[in-house]
Amino acid sequence: MRRAATNFVTAELARNSSGACAILNAPLRTAQRHRTCEQRWSARLSKLLREAGGRARLRTELHAIAHASVIVHGNQATIGLPAPLMGGPNRFLWTENCWMLEG
Repeated sequence: MRRAATNFVTAELARNSSGACAILNAPLRTAQRHRTCEQRWSARLSKLLREAGGRARLRTELHAIAHASVIVHGNQATIGLPAPLMGGPNRFLWTENCWMLEG
C-alpha cells in the first residue's frame, strides 16, 4: 500500500498523468465529460504544480508516506497523511491484484 501511495505522489511530481491514473481504482479511470483520466489529471497536475508551494506539498507527502500509519481491514486500507491524496480520505482498495486509490 505504501508503494501505491509513493507511486501516485511520484507520478504527480513528474507530471505523469498516466502514472497517476494507473494507481486509481477503475471507476476513477473512466472517461468523464469526454475527457480521459490522463487528460483530467494532466490539467489537475498543471494547476497544482503552478500553485505556490504545490511541489513542496507533494514532496512533504512523499516523505510522510514512509512513516505514516496504515490501517488495513480486509481489502480496504487507509494511510494517515498530513493532506489527502485526492481531496478526501486516503483510502485504498485491494483490486486488480494491487492497491488502488479510491475516491
